[in-house]
Amino acid sequence: MNANPPEHLPASLWRRTAALFYDSLFVFAVLMLATLILLPLNGGQAMPQSGPLAWAYQTYLLVWVGAYFSLFWCIGGQTPGMKVWHIRVVIPAPCLRTAFLRFLGGGLSVLLLGIPFWLAQADREKRSLIDRVIGSRVVHLPKPKG
Repeated sequence: MNANPPEHLPASLWRRTAALFYDSLFVFAVLMLATLILLPLNGGQAMPQSGPLAWAYQTYLLVWVGAYFSLFWCIGGQTPGMKVWHIRVVIPAPCLRTAFLRFLGGGLSVLLLGIPFWLAQADREKRSLIDRVIGSRVVHLPKPKG
């Protein structure tokens, strides 16, 4: 039997994946809002697909997505998807800086075809390299009673 209480058990890969899929719907809405804010500045036209303005626009969107995850992780430790799937990220202080580093590490993991996520499954605590470096962890919460 595991000596850790249920709230300290590491979250499984399938729960993390399900939460990320759920959150992708919210991220899509955030990206639409961020673009809507910029449209008046661009005469209501689509944003450029190449050149320096395209890079600035993509960076702008990345900051919005980073803010989405970082703020939710710092305010309660859960995004809406994590709340549905009963998982929480535990991040040490300073939260916003650490959460944004975690977001960037997750983005890098995606660029590496998810290999760091799969490697984390071999870890006893299911912590990725970025989680180990910054001291964060993702835990599975017991379902609320009632």
